[in-house]
Amino acid sequence: MKKLWKTLFAALLVVPLFTGVFGAKTVSAAEATTTNVTINKRIWKDGEAPAQGSMQNTGEEMDFGGDPLEGAGFTAYDVTDAYLALIAGGKSQAEATKEIADNASDYTTVAKAEQKTDANGQTTFEGLALKDGDKDKVYMFVETSTPGNVSVTTKAAPIVLAMPIYTFKDGKYSDTINTNVQVYPKNETKTDKKEVANLDKFTEVKGADGNVLYHNLTTGDEIEYKLTLNIPADILEDGVTYSVTDTPTAGLAYVKDSFAATGLVAGTDYELAEDSATGGFTVTLKQSENVGKLAGSQLIATYKMKLTAEVNPDDLVNNSAQVTIGNNPQDKITPPTQFGTGGYKFVKKDSQSGATLSGAEFVVKQGSNFAIFEDAKNTKGEYIFKEWTTDEAKATKIVSDDKGKLKVIGLKNGDYQLEEKATSSDKYVLLDEDVDFTVEHGQYGSQELKSVLNTPKGLLPSTGGNGIYAFLLIGAALMIGAYAWFKKSKTQAEV
Repeated sequence: MKKLWKTLFAALLVVPLFTGVFGAKTVSAAEATTTNVTINKRIWKDGEAPAQGSMQNTGEEMDFGGDPLEGAGFTAYDVTDAYLALIAGGKSQAEATKEIADNASDYTTVAKAEQKTDANGQTTFEGLALKDGDKDKVYMFVETSTPGNVSVTTKAAPIVLAMPIYTFKDGKYSDTINTNVQVYPKNETKTDKKEVANLDKFTEVKGADGNVLYHNLTTGDEIEYKLTLNIPADILEDGVTYSVTDTPTAGLAYVKDSFAATGLVAGTDYELAEDSATGGFTVTLKQSENVGKLAGSQLIATYKMKLTAEVNPDDLVNNSAQVTIGNNPQDKITPPTQFGTGGYKFVKKDSQSGATLSGAEFVVKQGSNFAIFEDAKNTKGEYIFKEWTTDEAKATKIVSDDKGKLKVIGLKNGDYQLEEKATSSDKYVLLDEDVDFTVEHGQYGSQELKSVLNTPKGLLPSTGGNGIYAFLLIGAALMIGAYAWFKKSKTQAEV
């Protein structure tokens, strides 16, 4: 039992807050025999709780902020004898109160069993005796359980009340006893974080104001994420469940087997389920010994997401993690960093007729680097960039489709070249110059197809033999016909 208490209160936050109820019954010290103590349980986000000593605890109604917390369990302990012993040993009231609070796990004399706060964050301990014979009672109120549906990482500090508590009005205490004492113990939730661990790998793209708009990447690039999760203090309590789900935007997908949680073992301490529909995953903690060691502290988890073939080059991609405690989803955790890629579209045409040409082969290059694309196009008929090579022989030959189109995506912002390697047929002249093009994220959808033109070889005569004579005869006949037409037209004009 003693070990359990020490575990429960190892990380308590010491800030007792008191207030009173409007309309509280006030009676003289001689008449009052019992009092009611109401717990007003409040919860703040990390760093938003009032600083210790920033507000005077008067015993009257006060607004300390925060939100009501339902389901927190409190137990009232009778610590009268311990308190009086400390006073008799020379401790001041403040010192005795602090020592008892700091050693809450040493006291097991229960005045009232555990009670849970309601939807308003309240629970009332009724009928607490003010005296034991000629001794004033001293009570300690301890948060013995936290709700299993919120990321509470620390329990509230034990609150010690030495009776009687007098009413406070007009800036001073009266000589009447407040028989409806209210206290405001606090809880805090720590802020979970999500960061990009390998951000230096990606190029920053800034706006005109100098602020970073997004980071540039290619398909196939892997983004390494780091989660800092605050594990509830009651993680091993019966019925408490804890899971985290990461759901990426379209174009990102979890890299299989990349998840790792510091100090935890897959299968023993947690289960991971991939979601093929979203490209994300869910990790569910088990109530294991290793998980228990994290109660009230932080869990560090890392994993990778990969830019996939289905990315829209005009959309910035990101993903959010969401913790769920019990059936209560917490705030989504979204890193401030977004990522973007780009692409380009071409159409192959006959330079004279404008007819589209299928089957022409090209390579994409950037300086001395040649692009390798995925073996298969995506569902939108786009070639998906994979990696660069300096060996031209390994470069992917991309081919114009039955409508003459060529679409490539997954490229970073920058200048590139399209080099023709084979025409659609031997009727066309191979381009002797590269086609320059520029990729910029966000321009793909609005961009018109860039025409890549091939010139037909035309009607060329055979050399030698009868071919040249036939060519000359045809030419002579055409010239004679033209002369005759001209002569006839001139004669008619003179008449």
